[in-house]
Order: sequence, then C-alpha cells, then structure tokens
Amino acid sequence: MSSAPAREQGVGGRLAQALPYILLLVATVWLWTVADGIEYDARPGELGPSFWPRAALVMMGALSLLQIVTTLFAGAEAGARGVGAQLVTEEDEDDAPRQPVLLLAGIGLTIAYGLVLNTIGFPLATTAFLVAFMYLGGSRSHLAIWASSVVGVLLVTVLLLKVVYVSLPRGAAPFDRVADLITGF
Repeated sequence: MSSAPAREQGVGGRLAQALPYILLLVATVWLWTVADGIEYDARPGELGPSFWPRAALVMMGALSLLQIVTTLFAGAEAGARGVGAQLVTEEDEDDAPRQPVLLLAGIGLTIAYGLVLNTIGFPLATTAFLVAFMYLGGSRSHLAIWASSVVGVLLVTVLLLKVVYVSLPRGAAPFDRVADLITGF
C-alpha cells in the first residue's frame, strides 16, 4: 500500500485500498442469504438459530461500510499511521523482560482450568481462573481483581444462559447449585 496521503492518491488508489472491505461486504451479503436458509420451528418468545449469525453479520456489514467510506474519503492509512507507532516500538519489544516461569504458570493455570471446568462448573472455575491469572500477572488491587472477576462472570453467565441460550458446564453436585443460584433470579 502506498504511504501517500489520501488527497494525493487518485480514486483508483483509494478504491484499491477499499477493495478488501468491499469484498468483505459482498461476503456479508452472501452469508446473510445463507442465514436466511436456516429452517427451524419457531417457538414463541425464543430467538431462532438464525438470530445471532444475523446479528454478527449486521455488525460485520456496518463495520465494512464504515471502513469503505473512511478509506474512500480519508484514506486507509490516515488514522492508522500514528496509532501503530504509538502502540509498540521495536525498541520497547526488545527491552521487555522475559519471564518463562510466569509463562509456564499461565499455561498451567489454563490447563488446570480446562481440567476442573466440568467438575466445579463454569462460574466457579472461571472466577478462580481469572483471579489467579490476574494475581499471576502482577495485579495487586484486590478489590479490582475480585470485583471484575465476580461481576464479569456473573454477567457472562447470565448472558450466555438466559439470553444466548448456550449450555455451560454446570459442574457436579454440589457445585451445580451455583449456576442455579445465578440464573434463578
């Protein structure tokens, strides 16, 4: 891609930069027609199986349109040039300390999470995982760690079980009562 400002590029150059987003928009329209072909017996008061794919397609189409307009009128690189330089420079990346023990501990936590998920259930396993991972990562604000973990897991559990209707691992007795407690209100 050219690094010339959008005003200096011709319409063809800006159109070439917008081409990936145009193709994504075309794919979105095609996927919408595929989602229209989902057949199911509608139940009153419940979302059908085509709702969430369509919701994702609406967001994908809207973002594609936004990016096409931005690219055609402002140039694709106008906003991204400064952002990339500010995020991480190569010097910062090289100076970052390597901590393989923390990496291995994080991998161990992730494996342990997968192993206990079916036994103690999604709410308890995920809360414990998030708390342990934040402490391992160096966060020391106890209130922030516990509040974000508990509130986040409560919200995600309610969202997935009551809105999206995703079946989460409930855990074995007596841990399965936690999911019932969360969704019971």
